[in-house]
Amino acid sequence: MKKRTLPLLNTVVAGVSGLAVLLQAQTPLPKIYEVPKAEIIYKISGGGPLGDDVNLTLEGNGKLRFRDWGAVELFETNITEKTRGTLHYIDHKLSCIKRESNEILDVDFKTKKIRKRPLPDGKKARNITKGLSKNGQQQMIANVICDMWTAEGISKCLYKGIPLFTEYRAMGLLYREEAVSVRFDINVRSAAKCSVPKFPVEKMALFAAHFKTKHVKIPDAFSERLLEVISILNANKTDKEALSEREKERVMHILTHPIFESQKKLLPVLLQTMKKTRACLATAKNTDMANTCLYDMVTLKHYFTKDPHNKILSWKKERAEILERFDKNITFLESRMKCVRSAQHFSDLAKCMKR
Repeated sequence: MKKRTLPLLNTVVAGVSGLAVLLQAQTPLPKIYEVPKAEIIYKISGGGPLGDDVNLTLEGNGKLRFRDWGAVELFETNITEKTRGTLHYIDHKLSCIKRESNEILDVDFKTKKIRKRPLPDGKKARNITKGLSKNGQQQMIANVICDMWTAEGISKCLYKGIPLFTEYRAMGLLYREEAVSVRFDINVRSAAKCSVPKFPVEKMALFAAHFKTKHVKIPDAFSERLLEVISILNANKTDKEALSEREKERVMHILTHPIFESQKKLLPVLLQTMKKTRACLATAKNTDMANTCLYDMVTLKHYFTKDPHNKILSWKKERAEILERFDKNITFLESRMKCVRSAQHFSDLAKCMKR
């Protein structure tokens, strides 16, 4: 009798297991947004003083694209950071983050790799209203009415869970994303692509994303750094004026460290490139040869000339002025190299480059 009922029991168990799998597969994912699909184009701006003689300007754009109520979403940004004053710096930052199923794909354009990691809770990518309060006010953004949510240093305007406006403010600095176009009638097939570059994928364990060390990596994106500073200020219930000098140094280190690291590496390279270019220009016999000499300066053009294209129009007319400009800049940079090498913080570097 047992021999006959065992197969039947296995069949029942298998059937129940199969039903459980089926029910699990049919369980709808939670809705992150209250619309099934959309594409939002943002204008990004911001900046402010990084020190007494250094100012930062942010300009760029972003795009949020999602389908299946946010089960699959892609957020891209293209931002230019410009630093002016005692330090001159221009950097173009690309970002691309995709959320799909229970994982996040984060594109690193510098290393040309994609970091793949599971979502912390396996369901939602983020809770954008966490710590915020709905203040009862509304705004018209890109012809869509949205509700304002705020906290100290943070403002967001949401329409059915979709951020149409985001602003961070701290230490006299600002970061802003504002929608300029909102579309809900996007093609589903096109929305389904939500593609990322075809870079190699590196898998990261869940614990790796949350493992804390004494040396926490400072975010590369200015918006994330500013948000981190806001969190510190709000946690301590203080503001810029109430900060001690030590605390100011700590938060300014967070805000400026990536710029400091980039500048400290760039300045010696700039000096060597200028010397090499100056030597080449000294032997140039015509305009074509002179422009060929400028090849290595193209990526450093904002240090060299007001002409954004670094193009010499007439070497015969411009030769003396350009060579003199190179000589002055080379002499200045050489006199600052010892200070640059010993600089430990952004403020140190700014002082080094003060004329």
